[in-house]
Amino acid sequence: MTITSEEHILVINPGGFSTKVYEAFRELPFVASLTILPGVGYGGRSDPAREVTAEEWARTTVLMTGKTLPPSPEAAPNLKYVQLFSAGSNQLHNLPFYRATDNVIYATASGTHGPAISEWVILMMLTFFHNSHLYPKWQAEARWGDDSEFPRPVIDQFGRTLGVLGYGAIGRQTARVAKALGMKVVAHSFSSPPKKERVEVAVPNSGDPDGSIPEKWYTGVEELDDFFSSGIDVLVVSAPFTPETAKIINRKTLAKLKGAYIINIARGGLIDTDDLIEAAESGLIAGAALDVTDPEPLPDGHKLWSVNNISIAPHISGHCVGYENRVTNIAIHNIKQLRAGKPVTNLVDKAKGY
Repeated sequence: MTITSEEHILVINPGGFSTKVYEAFRELPFVASLTILPGVGYGGRSDPAREVTAEEWARTTVLMTGKTLPPSPEAAPNLKYVQLFSAGSNQLHNLPFYRATDNVIYATASGTHGPAISEWVILMMLTFFHNSHLYPKWQAEARWGDDSEFPRPVIDQFGRTLGVLGYGAIGRQTARVAKALGMKVVAHSFSSPPKKERVEVAVPNSGDPDGSIPEKWYTGVEELDDFFSSGIDVLVVSAPFTPETAKIINRKTLAKLKGAYIINIARGGLIDTDDLIEAAESGLIAGAALDVTDPEPLPDGHKLWSVNNISIAPHISGHCVGYENRVTNIAIHNIKQLRAGKPVTNLVDKAKGY
């Protein structure tokens, strides 16, 4: 069924994002109005700098937001499509509007983060295994350092195995870059079939469209143990955070990942923090790089700060110039698809939680 009514678009623009890109909506013949509200915070963690008025909610048919939804279905009777600025949707799951609306389509920004986050993954991996964190220290001291100061031997990644837990847009682009380094890739997907095609709207021609890069696939909960025991040297955690994946990296799974370096760019709750600290300090695993933590933000004095083979970043691996352009591309694509009665991309499946 095609839609002929006009669209009224409300953008709650995350802090730091340019508003110019949203002018592309005005060029669409079916857009009657565009309202852009300044926001505070980045991406999915952003809030509006002022309250949305009742009149603004009432006329909105399309919403671009981080985590702000209308107060009730009655407040936004015309809303039919919500475009998130985040790859995940878990920040919405307990909001009354989200839980009460089955007639509203929600779409994530999946695909937007692939290039930036995959580069961050490779950055952290190479920094660890090449001990390059010492270079700025030596330079600041105006001192010609020596590799005798390295805390660990340098290991190149050619021929080593990258395990990808969650083969979505980020996992696929990471696999693509890792393969260029000469790494072997094994992948786990909670969806079946795992080797599914994926066309990237946000960043065309990125990732692994036909799922052909992994040398070995594992699927579902029943094959998790086999995946973790497959000889992984570097594990990238990029699965959605759901009740099924909560603390999926724990004492049991860490024992199967002996010697591995673990990189989490998904959500902190996928890892049991205490078990990770124990494994890192005991030498069971090589170490870890965390762009996300549990709890988050990580409070002052938390034990994670002091573990010398764990690196921590404040949930910024996906930050990059042009982020808002990519999310807008998804929104425009999906609005056109929706109006033409065609399937949208990045659709949130409420039953799965992502």
